[in-house]
Amino acid sequence: MEDIRVSQEVLEYLTRCMRHAVSNGQYLTPQLLEEAIEDFAAEHPQQNVAILH
Repeated sequence: MEDIRVSQEVLEYLTRCMRHAVSNGQYLTPQLLEEAIEDFAAEHPQQNVAILH
């Protein structure tokens, strides 16, 4: 298994996105999480964030 480390900034961003989704009645899905990661990566191109499939 691969060791994956996620920065505090990424975790805080994803937490805010997930809280916002839940407060708006959305279900938490892998797709929603992937979209949040993609949004973070687009807003922070200097950070190396990617989804491994």
